Amino acid sequence: MNGFTRGRLLCIAVLCSTLIGCSSKPGQATVSGTVTLDAQPLKTGIIRFVPVDGQTPTADATILDGKFAAKVPPGEKRVEIMAPKVVGTKKLYETPDSPAVDIVEELLPARYNLQSTLTITVVKGEQTKDFPLESAN
Repeated sequence: MNGFTRGRLLCIAVLCSTLIGCSSKPGQATVSGTVTLDAQPLKTGIIRFVPVDGQTPTADATILDGKFAAKVPPGEKRVEIMAPKVVGTKKLYETPDSPAVDIVEELLPARYNLQSTLTITVVKGEQTKDFPLESAN
């Protein structure tokens, strides 16, 4: 086999493997629903869908008045829900003309975000999932 033929075969092999890899990429799904805290819609927050296998990107969506909609790659996901709340302000610098910045704390218990055990199996297409959260242990 001469160098020209070997080069053509190598190009064909690379092209085929690239096409096969592209055709097996998962499609996007739309997950929508509500998030409530103690039976009341969560005013604002962020919902994050983290892939359990680490093979797809993480997807985030804003929660507004308890509702969210996110484009999420299919698969098993761990769900993290965060709702920061402003508890005060402080000066950015120790000078009289320093701008003030908000002091923020997490409203939700860690079991819904940093230590979340919430999960969902995302499938292609559209699906609805509601998350009724409770502030008490």
